[in-house]
Amino acid sequence: MGILNNVAVQWLIRRIPELAGIVVTLVTFYNSIPPQYQAVIVSVITGKGGGLTVSALIGFALWVYAQWTSYQATVKPQVVQKIGKSTVATPLRETDAVTQQRVEQVVPTPRKRTLIDVLTGR
Repeated sequence: MGILNNVAVQWLIRRIPELAGIVVTLVTFYNSIPPQYQAVIVSVITGKGGGLTVSALIGFALWVYAQWTSYQATVKPQVVQKIGKSTVATPLRETDAVTQQRVEQVVPTPRKRTLIDVLTGR
Protein backbone atom coordinates (compact mmCIF):
# COMPACT_ATOMS: atom_id res chain seq x y z
CA MET A 1 0.00 0.00 0.00
CA GLY A 2 2.37 2.65 -1.27
CA ILE A 3 -0.30 5.34 -1.24
CA LEU A 4 -0.46 5.23 2.58
CA ASN A 5 3.24 6.16 2.72
CA ASN A 6 2.49 9.44 0.91
CA VAL A 7 2.85 12.45 3.23
CA ALA A 8 -0.20 14.20 1.75
CA VAL A 9 -2.40 11.14 2.27
CA GLN A 10 -1.16 10.80 5.84
CA TRP A 11 -2.05 14.46 6.42
CA LEU A 12 -5.58 13.82 5.12
CA ILE A 13 -5.91 10.75 7.36
CA ARG A 14 -4.91 12.85 10.39
CA ARG A 15 -7.66 15.35 9.52
CA ILE A 16 -10.43 12.69 9.67
CA PRO A 17 -10.73 12.66 13.51
CA GLU A 18 -10.50 16.45 13.57
CA LEU A 19 -13.33 16.87 11.06
CA ALA A 20 -15.41 14.17 12.75
CA GLY A 21 -15.02 15.99 16.08
CA ILE A 22 -16.08 19.29 14.52
CA VAL A 23 -19.15 17.69 12.89
CA VAL A 24 -20.23 15.91 16.09
CA THR A 25 -19.78 19.10 18.09
CA LEU A 26 -21.76 21.21 15.62
CA VAL A 27 -24.60 18.69 15.36
CA THR A 28 -24.81 18.36 19.16
CA PHE A 29 -24.74 22.15 19.57
CA TYR A 30 -27.38 22.64 16.87
CA ASN A 31 -29.71 20.08 18.46
CA SER A 32 -29.35 21.64 21.92
CA ILE A 33 -30.29 25.23 21.02
CA PRO A 34 -33.86 26.60 20.85
CA PRO A 35 -35.73 26.45 17.51
CA GLN A 36 -35.55 30.22 16.90
CA TYR A 37 -31.75 30.07 17.03
CA GLN A 38 -31.77 27.02 14.78
CA ALA A 39 -33.73 29.11 12.25
CA VAL A 40 -31.03 31.80 12.37
CA ILE A 41 -28.31 29.21 11.73
CA VAL A 42 -30.25 27.74 8.81
CA SER A 43 -30.72 31.22 7.32
CA VAL A 44 -26.99 31.95 7.60
CA ILE A 45 -26.03 28.64 5.97
CA THR A 46 -28.54 29.14 3.14
CA GLY A 47 -27.31 32.69 2.54
CA LYS A 48 -30.44 34.49 3.77
CA GLY A 49 -28.91 35.76 7.00
CA GLY A 50 -27.96 39.21 5.80
CA GLY A 51 -24.83 40.46 7.54
CA LEU A 52 -24.48 37.24 9.51
CA THR A 53 -23.32 35.38 6.38
CA VAL A 54 -20.20 37.54 6.06
CA SER A 55 -19.06 36.87 9.62
CA ALA A 56 -19.70 33.15 9.20
CA LEU A 57 -17.64 33.13 6.00
CA ILE A 58 -14.75 34.91 7.71
CA GLY A 59 -14.52 32.14 10.32
CA PHE A 60 -14.75 29.46 7.65
CA ALA A 61 -12.08 31.19 5.55
CA LEU A 62 -9.73 31.33 8.56
CA TRP A 63 -10.27 27.62 9.19
CA VAL A 64 -9.54 26.80 5.52
CA TYR A 65 -6.37 28.94 5.69
CA ALA A 66 -5.23 27.11 8.84
CA GLN A 67 -5.73 23.75 7.14
CA TRP A 68 -3.85 24.92 4.03
CA THR A 69 -0.86 26.17 6.02
CA SER A 70 -0.83 22.92 8.02
CA TYR A 71 -0.78 20.93 4.79
CA GLN A 72 2.02 23.09 3.33
CA ALA A 73 4.13 22.63 6.46
CA THR A 74 3.55 18.88 6.32
CA VAL A 75 4.68 18.33 2.74
CA LYS A 76 7.62 20.77 2.83
CA PRO A 77 11.01 18.99 2.64
CA GLN A 78 12.66 19.02 6.06
CA VAL A 79 15.91 17.99 7.71
CA VAL A 80 15.28 16.10 10.94
CA GLN A 81 18.05 16.22 13.53
CA LYS A 82 18.19 14.34 16.80
CA ILE A 83 19.28 16.69 19.57
CA GLY A 84 19.37 14.97 22.94
CA LYS A 85 16.07 13.18 23.46
CA SER A 86 14.07 15.39 21.08
CA THR A 87 14.01 15.69 17.31
CA VAL A 88 14.01 19.02 15.52
CA ALA A 89 12.72 19.46 11.97
CA THR A 90 14.02 22.45 10.03
CA PRO A 91 12.92 23.40 6.51
CA LEU A 92 15.31 22.29 3.77
CA ARG A 93 16.36 25.24 1.64
CA GLU A 94 16.91 24.54 -2.04
CA THR A 95 20.19 26.50 -1.99
CA ASP A 96 21.70 24.39 0.78
CA ALA A 97 23.40 21.81 -1.47
CA VAL A 98 25.73 20.41 1.22
CA THR A 99 22.86 19.65 3.57
CA GLN A 100 20.87 18.14 0.74
CA GLN A 101 23.77 15.82 -0.14
CA ARG A 102 24.04 14.71 3.48
CA VAL A 103 20.29 14.07 3.62
CA GLU A 104 20.44 11.97 0.46
CA GLN A 105 23.28 9.87 1.91
CA VAL A 106 21.45 9.09 5.17
CA VAL A 107 19.97 5.61 5.26
CA PRO A 108 16.48 5.72 6.79
CA THR A 109 15.87 3.57 9.84
CA PRO A 110 13.46 0.72 9.27
CA ARG A 111 9.93 1.75 10.11
CA LYS A 112 7.72 -0.06 12.58
CA ARG A 113 5.10 -2.42 11.23
CA THR A 114 1.72 -0.79 10.90
CA LEU A 115 -1.70 -2.37 11.25
CA ILE A 116 -1.93 -2.49 7.45
CA ASP A 117 1.38 -4.43 7.33
CA VAL A 118 0.13 -6.93 9.89
CA LEU A 119 -3.20 -7.42 8.11
CA THR A 120 -1.59 -7.84 4.68
CA GLY A 121 1.09 -10.19 6.02
CA ARG A 122 4.16 -8.06 5.28
